[in-house]
Amino acid sequence: MTQPASDPVARQLIGQAEMISRLRHDLDQLAHEITDAYADVLARIESTQPTADSDSASPASWCWRALGPEATEELTAQLHDWVSWLRSRYPLAKKIAPCWNQHPEIVEELTALWLAWQAAYEQNNASLTGAADWHDRWLPGLLHRLEHGPHAIDCGNRHTPRPHAVYDRGTDK
Repeated sequence: MTQPASDPVARQLIGQAEMISRLRHDLDQLAHEITDAYADVLARIESTQPTADSDSASPASWCWRALGPEATEELTAQLHDWVSWLRSRYPLAKKIAPCWNQHPEIVEELTALWLAWQAAYEQNNASLTGAADWHDRWLPGLLHRLEHGPHAIDCGNRHTPRPHAVYDRGTDK
């Protein structure tokens, strides 16, 4: 036997079912909005990537100087994750200082190394020898510059900032 709609428990259950239905509808709508927003952001990023047949001089999405604040934050997080992985994957802790992200020239060097790594490991059309080139040329080149080159830093376990005069803040972002 069914309970009449005047029963308080039945009214409460019907009310909860209606609320769940509204919440489900709202969640579906939010999911669609997020998907659309993500697709828009992805399309904007892809439109700034130079293609092989592109004559455009527009900067690529990874160029620090051309990035907006949100893209800079995202790229910083991705680079930090990759460098953390790199430092744990290879015994580089002595050569890539823990404070690498406080040295703009080291950030640029590691960004270039990361891009070379992506080209060797993640691109669909990567060269069959790309990974070997990365290990033979790009990684050792960076390590040499970090230890002996113009970007050598001597921070050890404690960050030692370079004198402010070393950086010309007037022209860079």
